Amino acid sequence: MRGLIFLIALVFSSAAIGAPFLEGTVRDELGRPVEGATVRIWDCIGTCFGGDTRITDSDGHYVFEKPSFNNFPSLAVSMPGRYHVSTDYSGPELHAEDTDKPRRAEFVLGTPAAVSVRLDGEAPHGWTQSVTLRASRNVKLHRYDLTGECTNGWSTWSFDLVPRKEPYHLVIVRKPKVEPTDDKKEMRERERESNRQLVEIVSQPIRFVDPQLYSLQAAISTDEASDTTYLSLTSFQDAVGKDRLAELVDPDPMFGIPAGPDQQRQARELLERIEQAAKPWNARAPKTVESYSYDVVDAKEQRTAVKISKESPSGPAWSDISRLRGFAYMPPLRWLFTQPDNVVFYDVEIGEKQARLVYRLKESRGFAAGLGVGPGWNGFFSRSFSSGKLTVDLEHATVLEHRIAAGLLGDESVETFSDYVSVGDGYAARAMRIQSGDFDFRLRFEIHNECLWLLDSASRGDNLEPVLRIENVSVLLAGNDAESDVVD
Repeated sequence: MRGLIFLIALVFSSAAIGAPFLEGTVRDELGRPVEGATVRIWDCIGTCFGGDTRITDSDGHYVFEKPSFNNFPSLAVSMPGRYHVSTDYSGPELHAEDTDKPRRAEFVLGTPAAVSVRLDGEAPHGWTQSVTLRASRNVKLHRYDLTGECTNGWSTWSFDLVPRKEPYHLVIVRKPKVEPTDDKKEMRERERESNRQLVEIVSQPIRFVDPQLYSLQAAISTDEASDTTYLSLTSFQDAVGKDRLAELVDPDPMFGIPAGPDQQRQARELLERIEQAAKPWNARAPKTVESYSYDVVDAKEQRTAVKISKESPSGPAWSDISRLRGFAYMPPLRWLFTQPDNVVFYDVEIGEKQARLVYRLKESRGFAAGLGVGPGWNGFFSRSFSSGKLTVDLEHATVLEHRIAAGLLGDESVETFSDYVSVGDGYAARAMRIQSGDFDFRLRFEIHNECLWLLDSASRGDNLEPVLRIENVSVLLAGNDAESDVVD
């Protein structure tokens, strides 16, 4: 019996040893096998080097019998005339020591187009100008940068391996020239300063549908009324000279000419209405509030007592939704309210019940949010933004949704407001959600004694269990000798 057990164990052990370390297939966008593609496992530590490669056979199949790296592996696929679309990987991580489970990586390589780009428009004196084709926001293609350098005046760039069917943008990148110096530290600082002043001029989205050569012509123009620069696509043809402008994606107004003077005025007037209605949201505590206190309870049931009075560093007031309310927040809307000259509107749609405002900032600004009071935080982020889209409820002049991004093609952050209630001469949202990268805050607020607006509870993501809540709120009104308990 013991001999039988040993034999079974030996068979299973041999099967595990005989299994290949990694295998899979490479196919095209129609599911056909791709022969001759190179699959590489890089050996990475800081930078990637060495490793091992396999070439796919006529069935698009490849096999790595055993690992060939000493540090951290990185998997890649390439082939002349193709671009990387997607990877479907399954099994344990490449560096995991468990060899009993199979590892598979299925690659998809796309058939590209090519495009020749001619640009009319000079860079400002003392600035460099370069050209990039860049994927639209949220495109799932593996990043594929197509760049070219240019001189003043018009020039032509040729781009090969252009991903098809997914929307791409023609992007003009301008930044001040860097004067060379032998001082390496000074040179790095000059380069950083140049990058800090970088300007991107972005076209509307383009799709290259067929695997052929396209010819694209664009012009850089300046709108003197708003002092903004934009990029227009003046010609888009295929290899036989056929007009392909119909393949342009439906234009997003943010990539075109700014709205006219009348629409700019309408948007600013609406923004003033929103600011007036939002005063309870951004206002200081009313003079009737002498002091207030509350307990903050986190997910571990740790309790922090907070008391705000005239003797507190900030007094019984606040400029924004701050930690004094149990929630740190620098709202992006305040930049639109306080610096209207920095805002240029590109689309103004005012209907019967809702309005939509699309804008860009001449100079980017920052916003931040975090959950916690005192030294403890349950998530905090800080971002910059330079463009946005507002959805507005016209009846109450309140914002329903605010989508913002750093750059025209940057990842979006989203603020959503709901459950507005009347407070004084305006409105305050009792429910708010902030989504930015990996952060997803859901917030619920309460108004106490019809004068003090405080966070009630906060959760993260789809988990509605509070990670922070406020209890035992007490408000002392001017003229009262004792605190009045509002919430137990």
